[in-house]
Amino acid sequence: MENIVSFAEKTWDSFEIRPFGAVDSLILSWMSYLHWAKVSPLVSTWRGVRFADLFRAECFEAMVKDVWRGEEGLRLFMAMAASPRYRDMRVKGFAERTDEETETQFAAVCFQLFPGLTYVAFRGTDTSLVGWKEDFNMAFQYPVPAQEEAVTYLRTAGRKCRGKLLVGGHSKGGNLSICAAFSVSRALKQRIERVYSHDGPGFLPEVLRSEAFHSIQNKIDKTLPQDSVVGLLLEHQEQFRVVRSNQVGFWQHDPFSWEVRDGDFCDLDGLTPNAHYVNQTISEWLNTLSEAERERFVDVLYELLRADQAASFSELLEDWQNNVPAILQAAAELDPDTKKFLGQTLKELAVLSVKHVPDIFLHRGKKK
Repeated sequence: MENIVSFAEKTWDSFEIRPFGAVDSLILSWMSYLHWAKVSPLVSTWRGVRFADLFRAECFEAMVKDVWRGEEGLRLFMAMAASPRYRDMRVKGFAERTDEETETQFAAVCFQLFPGLTYVAFRGTDTSLVGWKEDFNMAFQYPVPAQEEAVTYLRTAGRKCRGKLLVGGHSKGGNLSICAAFSVSRALKQRIERVYSHDGPGFLPEVLRSEAFHSIQNKIDKTLPQDSVVGLLLEHQEQFRVVRSNQVGFWQHDPFSWEVRDGDFCDLDGLTPNAHYVNQTISEWLNTLSEAERERFVDVLYELLRADQAASFSELLEDWQNNVPAILQAAAELDPDTKKFLGQTLKELAVLSVKHVPDIFLHRGKKK
């Protein structure tokens, strides 16, 4: 079965002949994970660089260093650089910022498809621990720093890029896309043709009740794999499309596992019972916690992961023989009150997990 890489390798039609679609959006969303500044400083300017001119073999290793599924991503990049559909795009406005002190992980880049149409891509969560911490902060905080950065970036892109805009991202990048789109001025919203969220998490309830969110709701194009976990986190009011992944469970978050046929994603009728089960369990668990308890839980887990001084999951896994004992030791040294809170909170999650097991069979029965 084909995926986004084979689509890029075989699809040569220009955007005038084959209009931009959701598969193109996922491709450009994933491109935001690359370290563009390692290839050329010109990608950070608003004049930008032609996509094919960034094809430099000596930069390949730096481009994908610590990038999830980097080898597949490099193959995708090569296909795009060779394809008449993508090679003449201009890559511009690249920006990124990671700050442990403010718990911020943000990156974005623009792809000018042709004069008058630009895709604004927001990066999802990278492999840094601070990036995951910011994701967890979304359970009790709005806006998180990356959401504020996204709004500022989209406003700047609106000033620097002429014509219509498409906005999108994968994972947290999908959330940032929606957040940025509903937060800009009315004039800029009118220039936005579509907002793509590929398995992006939702928002706190008060955000979804806002007039700002409803002002762009009909422009949102949300796609979820059949066993989605990330894309169902928090509350969401967007209509979504379910696409087939060849992986299972959480690993369906991998965009290279999403199946493509005849130039579009392979659609499914709905989410699997497992997806409903996980969504119900996590949603009810979060609802049992106050905002302060959510924040405390997230902070405790983050401090445990940082006990070994690793800055990313790559570093965590590279020396796991020493890192895992360090984390367990830090857990053992928690003060009694914190240890009790952590244990009770995890116990509540376990209880809800057992409680919702019958729901799997209920959803399976409805599906039949």
